[in-house]
Amino acid sequence: MANVLIIGATSSMGQLAARYFLNKTDDNITLMARYTGLLSPIDEKRERVFQGDIIDEQILSDAMKGIDVVLVSLDSNEERLIQKIIDMMDKHGIKRFLFLTSMGICNEVPLTTGASGNLTEDSILNPYKEVISVIENSDLNYTIIRPSWLDDGKDVDNYEITHNGTPYRENDVSRESVADLIVRLAHNDKLGSHDDLAISRKTE
Repeated sequence: MANVLIIGATSSMGQLAARYFLNKTDDNITLMARYTGLLSPIDEKRERVFQGDIIDEQILSDAMKGIDVVLVSLDSNEERLIQKIIDMMDKHGIKRFLFLTSMGICNEVPLTTGASGNLTEDSILNPYKEVISVIENSDLNYTIIRPSWLDDGKDVDNYEITHNGTPYRENDVSRESVADLIVRLAHNDKLGSHDDLAISRKTE
């Protein structure tokens, strides 16, 4: 059993991951979000909720008490916010860090798909790359997760994982598959350790 903190718990993937943890494991889940009224009904036996901003160090610290794994699923990826999370994890002795980000940060999107989605001098992804550098330079046991285009397919285990430097597979992937990978990573600290993983639907 693991104690998992989801920061950005009201995001679509944050909510789905929480449901997966509840349905597939006996883990306890801590949900942290700025607007907790958007959360699904809470399982009071296995979930606890913290409403607040990452910049509030007291709330962030309280949310991390007793935590084994931190999953971050934020719409905004600011270097200073991620650094605050890393610093607080260090303070509480938490090592396992799962970070959901965007495809394209490794320049893996081929021309046939639309390489404008990659990093360029004026790319909207540049702040994401700065965040990745902060994570990679930390002492955490991190896994960076780069899903391809998400869809609402119900296939769960029909996905493949590729590493940094591998061209992007021109396939969408179901949100359910990403949630499945997150749960696997949370329960295996060697899977994806200090690695950058892309996830997409298996090629037929």
